[in-house]
Amino acid sequence: MRPGGRTIRVAGRERGVVLFVALVAMVVLSLAGVALIRTLDTSTSVAGNLAFRQASIAPINNAVERSADALFYAKTIADRFNHDANNNYYANLQVGESPTSGIPALLQGNAPLVLPAGFQTVTDAAGNTVSWVIERVCENGYVGDPLDPGIDRCDLLFPKVSPAGTTMEPAGLPVNPVPLYRVSIRVDGPANTVTFAQAMLR
Repeated sequence: MRPGGRTIRVAGRERGVVLFVALVAMVVLSLAGVALIRTLDTSTSVAGNLAFRQASIAPINNAVERSADALFYAKTIADRFNHDANNNYYANLQVGESPTSGIPALLQGNAPLVLPAGFQTVTDAAGNTVSWVIERVCENGYVGDPLDPGIDRCDLLFPKVSPAGTTMEPAGLPVNPVPLYRVSIRVDGPANTVTFAQAMLR
């Protein structure tokens, strides 16, 4: 009581304001916690995706080496003017593709891919399944020797000719242009990850 005989009371309204402020603070702290968890989840996902991408580099290199071997070294693709499903080879680009972009329709879609009979795939110890397609960069529907009158229907790499020489040097032998081959690769990795890559061979 005060000296004048009046009683001091703590207003209930003040206690309600304190409770409201505490609830607002709790909501703010909860939102901050949720945001922190989402940030950590995003960082973990990004790190995981980078790890899967790194793991796909070796299988991609393997597919490129297999393609180069089939074309130029072991030469298991003996007839480059016709399709060879046993070596994942097409003598021209497929429908809807261009020489500079585009993944072959065979490599698109969800795993497991439906590939023609005889097509090769490789699964490594890490669980990566590698599929690839080798295409000679010629117009769709064109098969044959690119040096015949249809030469303008294929992408060819013309060899460099040295300007050096002597006055007594006979005319050099003609060097034919070299056809280009495009290798498209798909790697299906763990956790439903998919990596695409392309390489040009000549």
